[in-house]
Parts: sequence; structure tokens; C-alpha cells
Amino acid sequence: MRIDIATLFTDMCDSVIHESIIGRGIKNGHIEIYSHDIREYTENKHRRVDDKPYGGGTGMLMQAQPVYDCISAIKSQKEGRPRIIYMSPQGEVLTQKKVQELAEEPWLILLCGHYEGIDQRVLDELEVEELSVGNYVLTGGELPALIVADAVARLQPGVLPNEDAYSIESHYNGLLEYPQYTRPEEWHGRKVPETLLTGDHRTVTEWQNREALRVTARKRPDMHKAYIDRKMSEFWQEFLEAKGLPQNTTYAKILRMGQDEEISAKLVKMILRGKKRAFVSRCVSVSEVPGRGEYAVVVDWDGIPRCVLKSVRAQMIRFNEITPEQVLKMGEDDNIGDWLRKYRDFFNSTGEFTEDMPIIYEEFRLEYKGAKK
Repeated sequence: MRIDIATLFTDMCDSVIHESIIGRGIKNGHIEIYSHDIREYTENKHRRVDDKPYGGGTGMLMQAQPVYDCISAIKSQKEGRPRIIYMSPQGEVLTQKKVQELAEEPWLILLCGHYEGIDQRVLDELEVEELSVGNYVLTGGELPALIVADAVARLQPGVLPNEDAYSIESHYNGLLEYPQYTRPEEWHGRKVPETLLTGDHRTVTEWQNREALRVTARKRPDMHKAYIDRKMSEFWQEFLEAKGLPQNTTYAKILRMGQDEEISAKLVKMILRGKKRAFVSRCVSVSEVPGRGEYAVVVDWDGIPRCVLKSVRAQMIRFNEITPEQVLKMGEDDNIGDWLRKYRDFFNSTGEFTEDMPIIYEEFRLEYKGAKK
């Protein structure tokens, strides 16, 4: 891949792109990055590249001619059609998804404005696309161009040691990265999580995935919601295709069971193993009783879909009307006495409770466990 940066400050750009990881990538031939001085293409004997804007206003505007000639000279150095990007606060805001898109291009030209910007005519002539690194204004396009160059370059094969070096990082898969720790094992009374010291690759990976979800939920709830929504959509689509169901088939509810992570994991495991075939929930209205054949998606404690259930029987009953047979179908207890004690505590902890309060008793069939990855 080749990246060209058209700028008034080549020394500034060169001092960054030839250092550290990107510098080594250039040296080892994994990517080409060049900076070009727009001032070298001016026809003004004083090497001026700017002038006052028509209509008045504060500041100076970069002229069309030197910008156009600089970009034209860059284009003449290589066959093909480059993607020309003008770094501008008016452009699309840069995201990791956009970086991945740009990383697939064979050739990028990054145009850096300065002063009050660039004459609109040359931007139109060059058919540039505009890209911003955030909703704020800088004195020039050099820093944004360097951000884009760095973000794109590190995704090129060979620049980083392997794909894992970037595929597990924040934003790449829609999540922030999990917390990282190094030696010593204890510092200022703070210890490295024990899971990371086990050496069990599967357990460590599960911890990393779980923590990435929780870090994202805490720091970027918008990203977390988008990730969960995408996972749910993908999971439901897999279910429809696996069962040959119409695309307009929908699920009636999402179920997250249990009061905490440990109980939730236990209940999900029981459902997946076929040991739990019924559950109860608080009932406010008869309209809440699910109809026969309705689908529900069971998610784990972190909101990731794990399986699809299909309701086969549901009814509203009183808490004190539960039967031993129904308790056994719920799979959590061997006798009704233990179940009553546990669920009295549960309903007391989640709202008002009376012995004759209405609850929904629902039996279900496990329809789908999810495709094996």
C-alpha cells in the first residue's frame, strides 16, 4: 500500500512516520508513505500558497493552483487511481470501521489544509472526500493526516507482528479492549486477576472476552448497545436459517435469568443440557402470559444470546398453587419446600410479595443452541 501526504509541513510529517512501528514497516517494505511540500508547486516568486478569501473574513485561504499541481504530480508517480482524502472538520468522522475500509485501498493521498482551509474549486476538481478525526478544529490537517496514516498503516500485513496485535484491540471488533497487566503480580496492594495466572488458555480467553464486554458497557454504553444488537441480529438470523423459518419470524422476549452472574450461568447451562424445561416470572397482567409457539432468546449475564426457546404451555397461577410436578420441570430443586423458600426470597428481593400473588408458569422447548464456532 502507498500513502502520500500533501502538506506545507513535510518535516513535521516525516518526523512522525519514520519513527517506531510505522517507521520499521516502511523500512522493511511493508508500506510506502511519502510527504510532499505543496509550497514547491506554487507559481508565486515569494513561494506564497495563500491569499485573502473573496467575501471577506478572518485569515487566509490556500490557493487552488499549488494544491492542484502538487496532487497532479503525486498522481503522475504511479499508475492507478488514488483515493484522495481532504482532512477537514466538515468530513465524516473517522472510526475503526472506516480505517479498515481505507486499509483495503492500494493508494491513498491525504491532503492537509491550513489557515482557513482550501479554495473549494480545487476540492471539487479533485473530487476529494472529506474526513475528520473528531468534532473539533485544529490549526492544520497534518495531525489528522498522521492519525489516518498510522491507523491505516498498522493494519497492513507485516507492519505488526501478527493479526492478533490489532484484532483484539479497542474498536476493531466493536468493543473496547480488556484490561491488561504485567509484572509484578502485586503492586501497591493491587493484584493481577488470578485467572490470568492460571496458564489455561481457554479460561483466560473467556475472561478477556467477558471483561471487554464489561469495560465497553461501563465506558461506552453506545458501543456496547450496538455490539449487543448486532450479536442478537446475527444470532437470530442463524436461527432462522438453521430452522428454515420465514425472515419475518420474530421473538417475543429476551430472557436473562438469575439474580447474579453465577446463578445466571447455572440456569443457562441447565437449559442447554435439557435439565430445565420451565420457569416462573412475576405477573402483572394476564396479557403478559405468552402464547403457545412464541419464541424467546435466552442471553447470558452479559447479554450475549445463548439459545432460543419455544413456549409450549403457559398459564397464570398463584404462587401458593405451584405443584411438585411443576417444580421438577423447572429443574432447580428436588422438592417443593426448597423451591418455595428460594422463590419467596427471590420475589421479595425484586418487589412486593404475597403467598397468593399471581405468577406466570411457562413450559418451553429448547429450539436452538447456536451454531458451533
